[in-house]
Amino acid sequence: MAGIGSLVDLLLFYTLERVIYNRMVCSLGKNSQQVKKAIALWLMLEEVGYHDLIRTINSFDNATIESLFYEALQCSACIQPNSVQPFESDETPIFSGLFGEPMNLRFFYYNSEFMYKRCMHIMETVCDQIFGETKAVEVDESSLWPAINPFGVGSSTGHDGTAMYPAGTSSRASGQVIGETSGQSSLNPDASEFNPGQTPEDSRTMFLTFSSGHPLSRDEIIDFFTSNCGEVVQNVFIERTQQGKDPQFGRIVFTNSMVIPRILNGQTKAKFMVNRKHLWARIYVPRRRGSS
Repeated sequence: MAGIGSLVDLLLFYTLERVIYNRMVCSLGKNSQQVKKAIALWLMLEEVGYHDLIRTINSFDNATIESLFYEALQCSACIQPNSVQPFESDETPIFSGLFGEPMNLRFFYYNSEFMYKRCMHIMETVCDQIFGETKAVEVDESSLWPAINPFGVGSSTGHDGTAMYPAGTSSRASGQVIGETSGQSSLNPDASEFNPGQTPEDSRTMFLTFSSGHPLSRDEIIDFFTSNCGEVVQNVFIERTQQGKDPQFGRIVFTNSMVIPRILNGQTKAKFMVNRKHLWARIYVPRRRGSS
């Protein structure tokens, strides 16, 4: 269980999530455990690069939120261990209008192992901490403000709840030094030398999406990235589909994580035209907020 200070940080950081949880449980009468599952899935999608998803969903009317909630439960069912591959509804768009690229239940089934692990982690470290059985856990910000804002009036928070600190202070939540008041380094002198090639596979992987009816082959993807970036492709995986159905999703693993910033070029996703066919690529980035 998180300590008092870290729990307060967690609650404040996930203020918007607590708002939409209360809206769905208290106002719409949805089952609290199912709402937790839905929010965990939405948070996981934000890690994959669908930023501000929950903020967008919260801006909709109750009927739309209810529809998105049921779709989230469908997606959650597809990523469970031993889930059944979707058939009749596999071509039905999911979260219609929220994303600028194709998405359906097959996307979740294809990436189920990864997504299930991330959703379970989010459930344990976030949802189970900030959501109660009948409503979200509350926090009295006014009484706790001096304890969580030791730098006084000069400090503030960003629109998403991320702490912004004045020069000469450091962020406790992220562990990243914003400024230093002395010449002493905060880096660990005994840490191993950084080598991009040693990064975990998750940090070298991008999710791929093809236009419906216009799939790309493994060789086409390898040739495209090799011709543009050099010998940087370790492996490419393409969705296995039923006979007569085109693959729509895939993953690419690079030999070096430093390739990905070059591909994204400062964006959250990249869109390419490969042999006159569209290819979307995005990376999984674990969210740091709420971590102790």
